[in-house]
Amino acid sequence: MRRVWSAVAASWALLAIVAVLAWSHPPMQSGAPTRATVVVVKGKNGKAVVLPSGVATHTTTHTSPPA
Repeated sequence: MRRVWSAVAASWALLAIVAVLAWSHPPMQSGAPTRATVVVVKGKNGKAVVLPSGVATHTTTHTSPPA
């Protein structure tokens, strides 16, 4: 039974050490400025349309026959 308690104590000690190291580490800061992401899609008549990445477009997985 002594081995079981020593294993439990060692596990808790390891968990405590990892937790202290994780909370004491400063958060990462990105040095590079962020750039806006754009999506280029083909619109009607084959023209390229530039959309900001946050704009949702309607797309389907089912293709319809040409009209």
